[in-house]
Amino acid sequence: FVLAQEVPAKPASPPPNNVPSTESSPRDLRDGELAISGRYARFERMLSQMADVLGRQDPERADLLRRAIGKGREDQVKENIEKTIELLSKGELGTATEKQQDVVSSLESLLKLLQSEDRRSSVERERERLNELLKDVRGVLAEQKSARAATQNSEAPSNAAPGQQRALSETEKLLESMKEHDDQEAKPDEQGDASETETESSENKEGKSKEGKSKEGDASKDAKDPKQSKESLEGKSEKSSEDPETPESKEGKSTDGKSEQGKGKKSEKQGTPSEGKDKSEKKSGQKSGQQKSEQKEARQTPGREQLENAEEQMEKALENLKEQEREKALENEDAAIEELHEAAARLEETLKQLREEEKEMLLASLEARLQRMLVAETQIREGTITLAATPQKDWLDQYYGRCQELAQQQSELTLQCSQTVSLLREDGTSVAILLAVEDVEADMGSVSGWLQESKVGELTQSVQSDIIESLKQLIETTQKEMQEMKEEQQQQQQQQSSEQKQGLVELMAEIRMLRNLQLQVNRRTKQVDGLLQKAATDDLPALQKQVHELSLRQHRLTQSARELAKQAK
Repeated sequence: FVLAQEVPAKPASPPPNNVPSTESSPRDLRDGELAISGRYARFERMLSQMADVLGRQDPERADLLRRAIGKGREDQVKENIEKTIELLSKGELGTATEKQQDVVSSLESLLKLLQSEDRRSSVERERERLNELLKDVRGVLAEQKSARAATQNSEAPSNAAPGQQRALSETEKLLESMKEHDDQEAKPDEQGDASETETESSENKEGKSKEGKSKEGDASKDAKDPKQSKESLEGKSEKSSEDPETPESKEGKSTDGKSEQGKGKKSEKQGTPSEGKDKSEKKSGQKSGQQKSEQKEARQTPGREQLENAEEQMEKALENLKEQEREKALENEDAAIEELHEAAARLEETLKQLREEEKEMLLASLEARLQRMLVAETQIREGTITLAATPQKDWLDQYYGRCQELAQQQSELTLQCSQTVSLLREDGTSVAILLAVEDVEADMGSVSGWLQESKVGELTQSVQSDIIESLKQLIETTQKEMQEMKEEQQQQQQQQSSEQKQGLVELMAEIRMLRNLQLQVNRRTKQVDGLLQKAATDDLPALQKQVHELSLRQHRLTQSARELAKQAK
């Protein structure tokens, strides 16, 4: 007999050398970071150019672009990118990674700022929509209360059915408008989900095809080696014929059989890897489904669920009224009224959040405007001081030309301040801040007129100093208010106490601003009084105009203080 030798299995073939490596060297990373640095420099330059172009046509958008430039410089994005390049050149990958994370967070905040214009308009639209819905819900609530009173007082319960039907019809119309809006909002997300499922199915198909190909490859290998299969069969037959069964071998076989059975049971309990994978995929699918449903609920119009519950109770009440079941109908109507109250409360809470978000965006925009005006006014004042250092009798044509340039710059700055006043009037939240910005606008107009007349003396410089001081105080007040809003959001206290605290904070901010304005009026009054005593004849009209302006400001401050006193009560 020829003993068949088992052919050893072929070793796994080594991976081909031509497969590209996914790892990158520090030099490659540095080159990539250099490219990012160049792109960011072009991006910043493009923002500046767009802001200059839109300065007159669309000042709001130009202001947003300038704020983005300032935000990038404040966060030192360019410097952090250059620092990352330096760290990568030295091979300090850990520190470079931390610096890159800082850059990413700064760019994300910059992107959020650039998108804030669209967000503000969307918040405004949503606020208007929810206000209309709140009015409609309150109308339905009044209709339902009227129907409930009719049910209570009518001789026959069926007589109250028409009133209940009207309330139900109004609720159905309201729900229809909510559903239509929510469906339109959900369309983009459904398209995204469909694309995700398509990609997942294509990946699964590719995986199955690869598995099928691997199985076909194994079968083809077996078919290509018939000698190996024949030799293995011959070896098995010879072993079975030469080795008769002995008691020991039987015992061994029995024990082996038991062990194999035990292994089989264990493997059945453990399950195959594919079964585990299927279970994990099912769990992940369930989790993703739950997340999607939660997202849909979050996108749903606030109060819609309560309105649906109210609609259900109204339908039951209508049926009970038709069946002359007064008590059951009253219970259903009370439940509907409760649900309508809850729907109105949900809408009011969402409106409050939108107002706070809108106010936060307004304060951020106001701060950026004030910062820009402060820089420009400081430059104008420095130019005025430089001109005043030379006696006017010694001025050359270039001095007069420079004074006219400053007057033009001051006039443009006055226009920007006027736009800020219009923005604050539309918002109507802070009376004291509006008064302060209006005073700054008036002072800027006065300075512009004096510079056009080539007056760069003590009065002009003093008013410029007051403008700069007022802008600094306004910036400080705006920053404090934004910080207090953030702290209130983080604390998450009870609704009633937070509302009381917010009202107190706003009142204190208004009082502080009025105090600063009053101090400014006092200081200006003393200064003008001193100038009047030694003023020349040509300067008297300007000083008298200042006295009249101060009297108007004092009157406005008195009126504002009285309004705040009423609010405090």
